[in-house]
Amino acid sequence: MFKRLSLLIVVLLLVVGSTAAQDAAIDCMGSEGATLSVMASWAGEEEETFRNIIAPLLNGCGITLNYEGTRDMNTVLPTRVEGGAPPDIAVFSNPGALKPFAEQLVPLTELNVNADNYSASWQELGSVNGEWLGLPVKTDIKSLVWYSPVAFEAAGYEVPATWDELVALMDQMVADGEAAPLSMGFESGGATGWTATDFVQDILLRTQGVDYVAGLTTGETAWNDQGVIDAWTLYADWTRKYGSGGADGAITTGFGDAILQPFQDPPKAWMVKQSGFAGSAFIQPNFPDYIYGEDFAFFALPGRGEEAAPMQVGGDILGAFNNTPAVQAFVAYLSSPEGATAWAANGFDLTPNSAADASAYENPISADKAAALAAATAVSYDVGDLMPPAVGQAEFDGITAVVGGADVTETLNNIQALVEANMPASG
Repeated sequence: MFKRLSLLIVVLLLVVGSTAAQDAAIDCMGSEGATLSVMASWAGEEEETFRNIIAPLLNGCGITLNYEGTRDMNTVLPTRVEGGAPPDIAVFSNPGALKPFAEQLVPLTELNVNADNYSASWQELGSVNGEWLGLPVKTDIKSLVWYSPVAFEAAGYEVPATWDELVALMDQMVADGEAAPLSMGFESGGATGWTATDFVQDILLRTQGVDYVAGLTTGETAWNDQGVIDAWTLYADWTRKYGSGGADGAITTGFGDAILQPFQDPPKAWMVKQSGFAGSAFIQPNFPDYIYGEDFAFFALPGRGEEAAPMQVGGDILGAFNNTPAVQAFVAYLSSPEGATAWAANGFDLTPNSAADASAYENPISADKAAALAAATAVSYDVGDLMPPAVGQAEFDGITAVVGGADVTETLNNIQALVEANMPASG
């Protein structure tokens, strides 16, 4: 009995000591006993995960969280801001949604942000007119190719390390004739075409670079520039040459169905270019007996050379409307190694914070995605999410039409005209 009691005391001391050490790493910045209001679209399990991530801050500083989850952020937040009662923190679905509030947001440099933990390209994504206003907190990566390692091995195929090797591999797959190289599926209701625009952006990142792609959102790069015409033309050619079902199949196949084609028996395609969510949201639920790393895996879409290529990303970004001790403590915590590691450990997609302990990702898919993100030379946010809704829709509709046979130059001329109408400064 005495030994058991002694062991219990030791365990309790270890727990208390661990908690104290964790709390000691958090700088409350005078926020003890304060209230922090946060507005985001996260609800249910996502909200619970977010609360778990920031629990060390709230508990360590005695901060009370007033959280408001809403799926109607585009209506609720402007009303609050116009009424002079914005939340302390708002979490936006993309950097473009943050920009209309640029004049009301507090620069992160005034909020004790740990800037060294974010690359220049991440900081630029959250900047407006040279001021860093948006802290990226939750991201997923898009520049991935999913495949079956066991099927590749059986066929004698190897994961390509360069763009030229990828093209050579697809040509070999066509010659072998067992299955199409790429599974392509555009259909997604009103957003039909988004998988194609993601792929085109990755082509542009590899042929023209990050700055060129970013210019599409600012007017520095015209949508009917020859580089864009070439990328759209190449992608349309690939649907016909490498896609399962050709151009017609790509247009009519649901994007979720396309994700599954390389893993069926027999496979309808060898590979599918898709975002990081494909593994946990589609492949695992549909093939529960499959083992990650054996039956399914991914590689980053290769660049022109041996070095890593830029990574296309999506995800959430937060901005602060008030400069209070609680806001400062919150920003400092999330941008710290402790906050980053808590984000990774809770499995809330990936954290853009480079100080995260990579071993904290318990899910092997997430761990490998984090490694791929860390290896990328730069990040590029989904262009369509940064543009006015009319332009984003025109991009979806345009690439679908071009794959169906529409003239690429005429289509891009129309998009450029729409950009100039919606963004006069870009003209």
